[in-house]
Amino acid sequence: MTKKYLLNPFNAVYQDNILLSNKPEIQELNEYAIGLEDKIAGDFDLQYLTFEFAYNQLAFVRNGLLLAKIKFLKLYKNYGDGTFASFCREKLRKQRWQINDTIRAARVVLELMYAGFDVLPTNISQAIALAKLTGEKLVETWRSIINIIPLDKITAKSIRNLLNPTTEKERTVTTIQVPPEVHEDIHKEAAERGLSIVELLKMMLEFFISSENSHLSQPEINTPDYKQKQQIWREDLAKLVEEQENSAILSP
Repeated sequence: MTKKYLLNPFNAVYQDNILLSNKPEIQELNEYAIGLEDKIAGDFDLQYLTFEFAYNQLAFVRNGLLLAKIKFLKLYKNYGDGTFASFCREKLRKQRWQINDTIRAARVVLELMYAGFDVLPTNISQAIALAKLTGEKLVETWRSIINIIPLDKITAKSIRNLLNPTTEKERTVTTIQVPPEVHEDIHKEAAERGLSIVELLKMMLEFFISSENSHLSQPEINTPDYKQKQQIWREDLAKLVEEQENSAILSP
């Protein structure tokens, strides 16, 4: 099997024994793929294709706007147990933090759009790297980013590096001893979410301490012994976050 075959998504259209879900969004995607594959070179308008590419890159913003309406108008109240967390998990098949990040990302992009920028963050991770900023601070920061970083080099990581430059002299390297499988899981989870190790650990800490997640403490485990172990776990995690603040380095 050649590299070209592995790269070309349209080969899947011709595979044997195709099984296709009847979900409307999947049926529409199938029609879109077949429609493109049926065209020849002369049927395409390159200018339109590049426009559609740019348009599709901002799909996460449209999703964020829709999700914001669901969240803030509490349109989920009559679904399941009436909580936003269960709606995200059961209906959207996402964790609540993922949905909240999509909403935050949409807020960042809209602020920049209405500030006159035609270059905008192109994915959730880039926008989330700016999510703690708003107003003039956000505008000036984004202006610096697009003036300093080549547009094809703008990533969540390059944004964070520009916002929080760390010299080798300032960098404190801390080694945390963890089992290899935990080390692998932490790096995998951070990479999938476009986060640094520090950001992932902070998110975990905030999630478990948050009062919104009090449902995690079930009555059967709400014992003095459990509470003591939970407190130790929280203190250990807080210490881990503090030690990792300037390094984001984990060793097995």
